Amino acid sequence: MIVLVISMVFLEQSARYVFDKHPLAQLKNICVILPNRRAVYYFKRYLARVSKVPFLAPQVFAIDDFVAKMSGFNQIDAVGLLFELYETFRKYDPNVNFDRFIAWAPTLLRDFDTIDQYLIGDPKALFDYISEAQTIARWNLELEKISKPFVESTSNTDKYFKLFENIYHVYNDLHRELRIKGFCYRGMSYRLLAEEVDTLLLENRVFEKFYFIGFNAFSKSEEKVIEKLVKANMAEMLWDSDEYFMNPKFNHKGGNQLRKYKVGGKFGQWNWKTDHLLTDEKKIRIIGVENSTLQTKVAGAIYADVIAEKPDTPTAIVLCDENLLYPLMYSLDNAVSDFNITMGLSLRGSMLFTLIDAIFELQQNVAEFKDKSGETVKVAKYSHRHIFKVLNHPFCRRYEQMNYINQESSFKINIFRETLRRIIQGNLVYLSEEEMLEFGRGDKLFRILFTRWGDNSQKSLQAFYDLIDELRAVYRESKDAIETEYLYLFLTILNRLEKIQFNNRQLNLRSFKHFLYELIKQEKIPFSGEPIANLQIMGMLETRCLDFERVIFLSVNEGVLPATRHLNSLIPFDASIEFGLPVHSDQNAIMSYHFFRLMQRAKEIDILYVIPTGEGVSGGATEKSRFILQIENELAKENKKIQISYPKVKYNKTADKDVVSKIAIHKTTDILAEVSQLISGNGLYPTYLNEYLHCTMKFYFNKIARISKREEVDENFGADIFGTWLHNTLEKIDNDFGPMITKELIDSIVSEIPKRLETAYLEQFGGYVIDSGMNYLLKQVAEQLLEDFFKQQKQSQVFPYQVLETERKIEVVFDVPVLGKVQKVKIAGRVDRIEKEGNTIKVIDYKTGRVGKKELEKAKEQILEEALVDPDKEKLRQLWLYQYLMLKSINQDKSFLLGGENPENHDVKAKIYSFRNMKENLEVNLSFNDNPSIFGFIEKSEQILADLIKEMLNPEVPFIQTNNLVICERCDFKGICGR
Repeated sequence: MIVLVISMVFLEQSARYVFDKHPLAQLKNICVILPNRRAVYYFKRYLARVSKVPFLAPQVFAIDDFVAKMSGFNQIDAVGLLFELYETFRKYDPNVNFDRFIAWAPTLLRDFDTIDQYLIGDPKALFDYISEAQTIARWNLELEKISKPFVESTSNTDKYFKLFENIYHVYNDLHRELRIKGFCYRGMSYRLLAEEVDTLLLENRVFEKFYFIGFNAFSKSEEKVIEKLVKANMAEMLWDSDEYFMNPKFNHKGGNQLRKYKVGGKFGQWNWKTDHLLTDEKKIRIIGVENSTLQTKVAGAIYADVIAEKPDTPTAIVLCDENLLYPLMYSLDNAVSDFNITMGLSLRGSMLFTLIDAIFELQQNVAEFKDKSGETVKVAKYSHRHIFKVLNHPFCRRYEQMNYINQESSFKINIFRETLRRIIQGNLVYLSEEEMLEFGRGDKLFRILFTRWGDNSQKSLQAFYDLIDELRAVYRESKDAIETEYLYLFLTILNRLEKIQFNNRQLNLRSFKHFLYELIKQEKIPFSGEPIANLQIMGMLETRCLDFERVIFLSVNEGVLPATRHLNSLIPFDASIEFGLPVHSDQNAIMSYHFFRLMQRAKEIDILYVIPTGEGVSGGATEKSRFILQIENELAKENKKIQISYPKVKYNKTADKDVVSKIAIHKTTDILAEVSQLISGNGLYPTYLNEYLHCTMKFYFNKIARISKREEVDENFGADIFGTWLHNTLEKIDNDFGPMITKELIDSIVSEIPKRLETAYLEQFGGYVIDSGMNYLLKQVAEQLLEDFFKQQKQSQVFPYQVLETERKIEVVFDVPVLGKVQKVKIAGRVDRIEKEGNTIKVIDYKTGRVGKKELEKAKEQILEEALVDPDKEKLRQLWLYQYLMLKSINQDKSFLLGGENPENHDVKAKIYSFRNMKENLEVNLSFNDNPSIFGFIEKSEQILADLIKEMLNPEVPFIQTNNLVICERCDFKGICGR
């Protein structure tokens, strides 16, 4: 046994070892095999440093490249392989459903790959096992059919099981067809090389010596090839093993295979074993972070400190969750310009892919409606949600910017904003192809996006070609290199798919999407950085054989490292055990080796994880990884030179809740002018005063600054829309059946309620779908509420009564002295209904929600004046203002008429009809104790209003936020306030 404790990194030591074993002239006949291409690059670099004179280098391969080359067959791409498998299956079942096939075919091919790599000697036995397992599943269906006579086995189920009966024949035929065509898939090439190693490697003698460097676990095919080469004295193994892995005392999972190989002795002399993990000094920082993306900010700050102290420190930032690549790139300090990314940006994680996905959603949407017979009809229509998602996508916004916003002509209509505005204003939930093309006014991008594909994949392919043409011009001008590269990559994918797709095959849209996404998943934009930069940004598998002085791990969470258990195989677990195939625990052991091996020669290690209460971890991770626990509870106890610390992440807060709550808008001259104009011009409505008393800041945003709340299309009736619908229906009923209402008339009204609701809906809310879903239920609720309302009227009213007006707007004006000036004040309100019962005028307000009597009463400790300005007494305040408006109009305006009559000398009461609380009498007749007369009521009311007006116009009283955070919960402006 050779034990070496060395200061060189592993690949440097390996390069020197290979160089020293052979004369210069013989090196060209040597073959070196490493786990991946990144290791190949570094090995060659270290090898070049060893000699002072030029020499012909040995052949250096990544293991997959070596096997592919030595097997003598070309590798077939994934999509081409799927089609080959499909054609093979059709021999045994000509009617095989393609859509069902592609749902599980990739899984079957992965199983084929594993079966071949692990040299299953009798694949038929394994496939019989799978088939029998499916037969048991079929028996369960039959038993269910017996216990539940109405459960029937469908033809699709029978076809599904039929596929498993032919898997062995398909497997053999696929091998044969691929070999005839000169192709193979990855696992197949491993099997071919293992089965013909004597012919291909031993007898052929392409190379005199093979070195397998840095491996820790082999498949059966790899073991067979290497074992034969070692026996022939043609191969040597260089292991990167550590005492921590190899000592049975620790039973380290990452060393499972290494210990087995060493004890077995079939791979020759053991080179090498080190003792870095148990003897070297190491500083390990374990850092919990609140969310996944925040880890990248912390990593960027750590590396900024690294380069500030030791600029030349070789550092690796390892992304256990590769989705963090993009945020990490934007989290590095501006001073960090020299770094290399080995992973590549996935097209699947790009903004372009989100557009592609949104377009498929748009095109595949089907709306369900009910026809007159009550049958459900499916119609291909665009959903407003998908339209908004596509038109607001950054790619489309860039097109809009270039073609409509940056144009010199101010007369050119921005069809993007115009379309969205018309959809919102019309509350158009579903739109047809014709409507969208009409909105587009002939625009090229609109035609591409909103021309229906149907189930024609040729149309979809052409649409994507056209989309690339339009967007390429936009991004060429903007000079966005990454997005332009994505467009080019997508174009090459479409070209590949077109060649495969239309080779005597016609795919439906679902199958086309499947294959397109399969190709997108495989593609990445490679970065052309500096391979030997001090900072390397890598995924875990790219770190194999490499060593760094400083390592920063991200997302070391259970479920990410190691990954969550996923049974992505048709092979049952017990069959995998029986036939010697790898299971999830084997994958965990391999990942454990990679993690701890990277720590061997590192001196400083930062391990970041998302704390259990955090958010945004991929894979459903909820706690720190078991590998962290292993470091804390085992490794650190064995190696006393390891220093573990748990630094806390500190944030530079720019604001806190106390600061936010003190936001104030001071009243400038311009603001005071706007307030004055509102009071005298448009007037103050009850809702305005309620808003002011609830939160003066909200009043400012809404009425003074006139900041529009975000408008959206509502698929379901909101409370405001539902209330408006009932109001409009009641207004029509009152106008058509009034003014005199009798008991007999109410019976006629009740019978027409469904028809009246339908008419009111069509006139104002035609954009809603009312025949299904929540809106259908609300329609039933509306009918019941109105029926209950009129039935309650029939029981409680004094007949006949008269409906004088509906939706009547009432305004009064008076003057208020403010800071030496006279301010004209207009108070206004729109009354839902005005009734006359005997000598009493009743001002009615409808409420679709529940209103209780207590809401219309002052608190015991309050006088009426206090209650009327209490923010919580909005219902009482509204009735007070209605009573004030009516009394002032009747007694001070001789031209004021109700129902064509002068209402002089009538009593006035204000009342709420609560549709959720019909039986309670919600009527008030307010008066003030110190002056209970009508004119005293008017005078006192104007005094209260004047005090509010003076406060509004007082420059010393700013607009401030409310202290009642319950009000903020549903405020349209809470984002501005930071609440």
